[in-house]
Amino acid sequence: MSLWHWHPSVALGLAGLLAAYLTAARSLGRRGRRAGADHARAASPAQTMAFVSGLAALAAVLLGPVAEWAEHVALSAHMTQHLVLTLVVPPLWLAGLPGAFFRPLARVRVGWRVGFALTRPAMALALASATLVAWHLPVLFEAALRREALHILEHGTLLATALLLWWPVLGPLPDWPRPAPAAQLLYLFLCTVPMMAVASPITLADHVLYPFYGETARPWPLSPRTDQELAGIVMWIGGTLTYAVAGTIVFFRWAAREEPAEREAAALPASPRSVSE
Repeated sequence: MSLWHWHPSVALGLAGLLAAYLTAARSLGRRGRRAGADHARAASPAQTMAFVSGLAALAAVLLGPVAEWAEHVALSAHMTQHLVLTLVVPPLWLAGLPGAFFRPLARVRVGWRVGFALTRPAMALALASATLVAWHLPVLFEAALRREALHILEHGTLLATALLLWWPVLGPLPDWPRPAPAAQLLYLFLCTVPMMAVASPITLADHVLYPFYGETARPWPLSPRTDQELAGIVMWIGGTLTYAVAGTIVFFRWAAREEPAEREAAALPASPRSVSE
């Protein structure tokens, strides 16, 4: 079995995304300098690194061994692919995109309204959850495995809705604001529910849910049933840990912002009324 899953269209698409990002960042940087705000609107080196890392992760699971195994022999590889599409690439891309990238869309009234509606926590979670659950139903999952066009649609919608899912935590545009840290923590906890709703039936099923992997004649060290259990565990643990790490980061950033404010409040002199009392 080949260790590479070469798709020229995927490679060209990733290269096009990188070129578009660098071109937009350079253009915004020039505009910022002309306006007298040096680098204020350009992507910082850290943001560029985050975005490129997301592209690299996407390339790894769409062009590398994981993609070859996912499309032919291993449900566990396919679930790993989906975890990267929903839990790794979107946060990296949002961390790498300056808010100025979205400003032209937000300036259009319809664009602002649509963007605002789609990035609200309830809507983002509902869309991403429905997409995740639907594509892992045996009938749709099987169809995507057997039809390339559906497989592309599956990956595209998982990635797009995952970007919406992560916006309430990492969205860079103040026009579509993020909720308060306490609400973000609750939101991240709720994000684990659809992941578990998908992972638990896969892990606990007493038969092979996706016949495609039971029919393969290619060598694989695990039986289809054992590989299916591993796929569910990968999704269950991977999703839970990712959201737990994200919640931990949100909490400590929240605490770091609150501590100086509390020290400043404690340092203020007492009001005359409080002194007299």
